[in-house]
Amino acid sequence: MADIVSQPWFWPAVIVSVGLPLALIGLTEFHNALARRGSRAAPIVLMVRNYLVPVAGVLVLLSQPGAWEGTGTWPKVVWTIFGLLVIVVTINAIDHLVFHRAEKGSWRDRFPTIFSDLIRFVFIVLGIAAVFWWVWDADVAGVFAALGITSIVVGLALQNAVGSIVSGLFLVFESPFELGDWIETGGTRGQIVQVNWRAVHLETGNGTVVMPTAELAGGSFVNLSRNPEPYAATTEVAFGSDDPPGRVRELLVAVARDIPLLAPGHEPTATTLTGGRYSIAIPLETPGDRDAALDVFATRLWYAARRADLHLDGDLSDDWRTTTRLQDALRQIAATLSLKAGEADALAAHAWLERYCAGESLLRPGAVPAATRFILSGTVELGIPTDDAGFVQVATLGRDDAVGLTALSRTATISRALAMSEVDVIALPVEVLDDIVRAHPVVAREIVRESENRVRRAREALQAVGEQLPHGRRVLG
Repeated sequence: MADIVSQPWFWPAVIVSVGLPLALIGLTEFHNALARRGSRAAPIVLMVRNYLVPVAGVLVLLSQPGAWEGTGTWPKVVWTIFGLLVIVVTINAIDHLVFHRAEKGSWRDRFPTIFSDLIRFVFIVLGIAAVFWWVWDADVAGVFAALGITSIVVGLALQNAVGSIVSGLFLVFESPFELGDWIETGGTRGQIVQVNWRAVHLETGNGTVVMPTAELAGGSFVNLSRNPEPYAATTEVAFGSDDPPGRVRELLVAVARDIPLLAPGHEPTATTLTGGRYSIAIPLETPGDRDAALDVFATRLWYAARRADLHLDGDLSDDWRTTTRLQDALRQIAATLSLKAGEADALAAHAWLERYCAGESLLRPGAVPAATRFILSGTVELGIPTDDAGFVQVATLGRDDAVGLTALSRTATISRALAMSEVDVIALPVEVLDDIVRAHPVVAREIVRESENRVRRAREALQAVGEQLPHGRRVLG
C-alpha cells in the first residue's frame, strides 16, 4: 500500500477521480441556480463544467512523468485546447462582470456593443498568439505584422462606411435617448424599442422603422420624452367667421379636457389665429397617444359644435335638429311626463335636441344640471368615479330614461353619465320641468322614486367594491 501511495501518479489520480465528479456536481448545481434566475452567467458556468474542467482533468493525468510516450504532440494539443478554453471563459466572464451587470444609465451600460466585440476579438487574437508561442514555440511576430497591414488596407477601403458607422456609434455612446423614448425626425415619429451600433428601431404604430444611427447623427431629431412638460398634441380647426372667438375657445378647451388620454394635472390651451382658425394644444400622458387623442378630439368636436350652435369648418347647416324631429321627440316622452299631445307640442318653444357620440359625458360630477335630458335613442352608462380613477357602474339608461334628475332639487350630482353609443336626447330646462311637476304631481313622485332607486343601486355598487356613498339622497343624475 505504501508503495502505491508513494507513486507520483497516485495523488493526481485521486484528485481527478474524486475532485472531478465533485467539481462537476457543484458546477451543475451552480448552473441550475443561475438558470432559474435567468442570469447571463449560466452559459459561462456551463462551458466551464462541460469543457474546461474535464480538459483540466486530462491535463493533470497527462502531465505526470511517463504518462505519454513519444514526441509529446498530443499533450501539446490538449494544452492548446485548454489554453483556448481559458481565454474564451475569461473573456466572457470579464464581459459579463463589466458590461452585462452594469447599472442602468452608467457608462458601462451605454458602452456600444461593437466596441466591446472589437475588444473581445483583439484579446482573443492576442490570447491565441500567446498560447501558440508558449505551447508550440511559434513565431507570432509575422502574424501581428500581417494583422496590422490588413487593418490598414481594410480601413482605407472602408473609410467612408466606417466613418458613418463611427459617427453613429458616438451618437449611441452620447445617449441623447434611451429605450422607451419618443423621437421625431424627418416626418417620422415613433418610440425607441431597440438600439444597437448600427440602427435605432422605432415603433410608429404602423410598423417598425429601422433608422441607421449614422442618419440620426448626421441630421437633427427631437426627443419628445426629454421635455419637462407633457407632450402636447396640436391641431388647427376652422369655425365660421360669425362665431364668437371666446365661445369657440371655451368649446375647444371643454372638449379637449374631457379626453381620457389627457395628462393628469394639465389643462389644454386654445389660441385664436386668423381667418376663423384656432389652434388647440392637448397635453398627453405619452406622445404615443397623439393620433388617438386627435381622432377622439375631432370626433367629439363635431358633436359639441352642433350642440353649441357653432359652425365647425364654416358649416351653417344642421339638417338633424328640425322642428318635425323636435315635435316627434316631445310626443315620444309625453307619456313619461304624463303630458297630453297638446301639452307636449307646447313645449317645443323651450326644448331642444342634442346628439352625443360614444364616450362623451352627458353629465359630470359636481355639476348642477340646468336641464333634464330624456334619451330618445342609444344607451348611457350612469356611474360614480372613485378616488383611484376608477368608475363604478350604477345603471344603464336607455330609451325615455332621464339624465339629470337633480336639476329639480338644484343639487350637484356625484355621478357621471357616459354615452355608450351615439345618443340622441331632448333637453327640458329646469323651469319647464318645474311647471310640469306642479301641473302633474305624479311626475314628481316618479322622479323621486327613480332618484331613490338610483341612490340605492349606487350604494350597493359602491359597497361591492369597498366604497361608501359620500353624500346623502338626491345626488345621482
